[in-house]
Amino acid sequence: MKYKWYFSVYGTGLGHISRSLWLAKHLEGEKFFSSWGEALKISSSYYRAFYATPIDVVWTEEGRMSFKKTLRGFYRPFSTLAIQIREERNRIKELNPSAVISDSRISPLIASRLTGKKSALIINQAKILFPLRNSVYLFLERLFGEILGVIWDLADIIISPDLPPPYSISKFSMELKTLEKKVIYAGFFADLPYKEIECQNRGIYRVYAPISGPAPTKKLVVDLLIKTSKMLPDNYKVTVSLGDYSKKDYRYEDGRLKIIGWDENREENIACSDALIVRGGLTTIGEGIIYGKPMIVFPIALHGEQEQNALRVQELGLGLYMDQYKTKPKELLEGLQLLLEEDKFRKNIETPSKIARSINTQQKVKSILEGLVHE
Repeated sequence: MKYKWYFSVYGTGLGHISRSLWLAKHLEGEKFFSSWGEALKISSSYYRAFYATPIDVVWTEEGRMSFKKTLRGFYRPFSTLAIQIREERNRIKELNPSAVISDSRISPLIASRLTGKKSALIINQAKILFPLRNSVYLFLERLFGEILGVIWDLADIIISPDLPPPYSISKFSMELKTLEKKVIYAGFFADLPYKEIECQNRGIYRVYAPISGPAPTKKLVVDLLIKTSKMLPDNYKVTVSLGDYSKKDYRYEDGRLKIIGWDENREENIACSDALIVRGGLTTIGEGIIYGKPMIVFPIALHGEQEQNALRVQELGLGLYMDQYKTKPKELLEGLQLLLEEDKFRKNIETPSKIARSINTQQKVKSILEGLVHE
């Protein structure tokens, strides 16, 4: 049977498009994408891709998620959602895919039902996590979460690209009674090293920092890394990737710091690093666990899911949670020294790393999706 897959991907950040492209690479047949922003640019380099009207939160110039402004314009996502549903329905009718694969988007699930197509949902955040954790917001979080759960349940199957409990990173984001029996924890959407990578570290501690996310959120962390690099010991080397596909040729190097616009050698840089500095997205955290690398996590401020992921990493003893607004260069240096020169973090990450490597995620998800089509 010749398969035809239609991926409808949330466009903000690199995590969603990275894992959807990973999945597309491992599926047989034709693939089509729908997204916006950086995700649209990247996917269009590999497959036929369509522009989707964006839905996103409001970001401030300081790199925070503007919680108040996002709530103030709460009506906008509903009108945009209606536009998206129409767009997705028309494209599904035009392409006639074997199945629709939604990565964290509601509109393709509704459009799939309207067109009688099977759908699969890839998700690691089933509910909105409010950054303020008092009783009122926690009640609203549960209420909105269960409402969202009913919508997510429109998918024929739900796959979480995470480890099964008790090592799930997205534990707090996926706590919904509506979905708990339907979610399949398939392991991280990332490849194991397909070849033995020779690392020429020669006694140097290598730190890799892939700083992704919306452009306004990156500057503070990158500036902090630049300042910290001036204090690093001689045997430390930090490589920063800006995750900007439009700056593929950008290179900057100064002493113990190297900054690149887009990383074509991500696998090698992760494999040969001794520690990572990451945002709170599940995809990059998952890569760190697969490769057994302790990490410092700087979640985007007021981004509830990333903050909870970062806390979970610290709770499991896999790394440290740091605040990009409060952390000083000296504190970041001390955190790096803790990760690099003490064994406890490397030992703590060994078990989840072995579990992640033991799951054949590629084959598992492929079988699930092909089974969905044949049903």
